[in-house]
Amino acid sequence: MKLLELHLLQSFPVTCLNRDDVGSPKSAFFGGVPRARVSSQCWKRAIRMLAQQLSQERNLPRFRGIRTKEIAAKLHEILTHRLQDSQKAEQWATVLADRIGRAAAEGEARTRVLLYFSPGQLEAVVDRVFEKVDLDKLEGSQPAPAGRRAKKDDPQAALENAIKEALRALKTPPEDAADIAIFGRMVASDPELTLEGAGLFSHALSTHEVANDIDFFSAVDDLQPQEEAGAGHIGTLEFNTACYYRYVGLNWDLLSDSDHLGTLSATERKQVLDVFLRAAILAVPQARKNSMFGHTPPGVILGLVREGQPLSLANAFEVPVRSSNGYLARSRQRLEEHYALLRQVFGLNPIRELWLLLDTDNITPKVGTRVETLDQFITQLLEGLPNE
Repeated sequence: MKLLELHLLQSFPVTCLNRDDVGSPKSAFFGGVPRARVSSQCWKRAIRMLAQQLSQERNLPRFRGIRTKEIAAKLHEILTHRLQDSQKAEQWATVLADRIGRAAAEGEARTRVLLYFSPGQLEAVVDRVFEKVDLDKLEGSQPAPAGRRAKKDDPQAALENAIKEALRALKTPPEDAADIAIFGRMVASDPELTLEGAGLFSHALSTHEVANDIDFFSAVDDLQPQEEAGAGHIGTLEFNTACYYRYVGLNWDLLSDSDHLGTLSATERKQVLDVFLRAAILAVPQARKNSMFGHTPPGVILGLVREGQPLSLANAFEVPVRSSNGYLARSRQRLEEHYALLRQVFGLNPIRELWLLLDTDNITPKVGTRVETLDQFITQLLEGLPNE
């Protein structure tokens, strides 16, 4: 397995990056002490959204995946253009959405579950239906009610079979669904639509012990008479500060197979990875961004291209970091020491081994090569991947 891996250390000030069901920052016990935590799902969404933005800025329409229950609305756009009849398009969009994801209720356009498709995939479904179904015969029949299958002798049976064929073809993401190839797709109601993602993401975990703190806040009523004391509103919010370790990996072999982005050339796949890597490094979860803005870039990034099994370096912090002079510098030392040990014991022989560090001390790592800019870091990592 050829892997591209990022090991990141990122220190945040007062934030609540990822909340639990009661609004508190998420946490976990590791090494016998409480740690701050950000779920992989939370950070993946931030990465996915930034990747879409970056690809649009580069006029590279590869990251266009849409995760929604409102798939009928997108189908309606496509069918309206094809049929030139908005009412008929709405009717068939509801039917197609039901066949793809099963309607939440009979006749309802919304599906029961979130579906993850790209515009190109939905257009492929419509194309396959129009290719396989005799529309003249369908004109005299009514669509089967949502949630019910057509009878064998009903013209709707041809429609249902065509949709099934189209959905099987959706296993392979088209050129506008690189995000689906990387993040994967799980549809419990139809395992044939499930696609294993080529990306690997850890939960972000603080390198040190963390206890959540409480912010007591008040808001003043602007029109309250000056002689009246007191606030118009009071409340509390939990927050924490932490230096996080997180892992982002990518299985190049899986990404390059026929079920993922095998239809793209190696050069095109590397263009996709350039966008993905920038998003993975720079994206920050958006929770409370307006009241606890703490968007900071990673202070330490170790990038690897190598053969073998994915390896997390989280155990570098199984014993929590303790420091009276900040956590980032000591966490970097722990990360480097643990990686050097794994490298020696397990015979790791990386093709690329790069460090990107935010520091003013001109530290030279004992293993690997330090680069000075993000552009150099990404370019040299991608040069370690095959060109075919």
